[in-house]
Amino acid sequence: MSGKTCSLRLYSKGVGQETLLELLRQVKDQRHIPFEIVDLSKNGGYDPVKEKAAYERDFKPRAKALKSATGRSITKLRSAKAGNYFVSTPETVGLLKDGQLAWWCHTETEIRGLLGDILVSGKLPV
Repeated sequence: MSGKTCSLRLYSKGVGQETLLELLRQVKDQRHIPFEIVDLSKNGGYDPVKEKAAYERDFKPRAKALKSATGRSITKLRSAKAGNYFVSTPETVGLLKDGQLAWWCHTETEIRGLLGDILVSGKLPV
């Protein structure tokens, strides 16, 4: 990780769940890893245009690298039949290295696990 600038990005509808925000603040304060919130909502609800734009901009170009790093396909973030995108449903956290998405997790349980591990060990998954 030497020489790499790392940050976290929360994709959510609105500002995100308070419990996740508190964990992100703790990571920032204790481990000096900044975070940003990307609101993909329209008036607090689902916005298919913003969801698709985030998927196409941040996840799709890095699909192979993300699969290699996490072992999971980014197709979990979209519905093949309906063509909908679910980057902020329920919420997604991305780990960025030098501004590029390098890791992601998608459920509250996964996000809590990731942030908890960072707090305890100080180590990032990539």
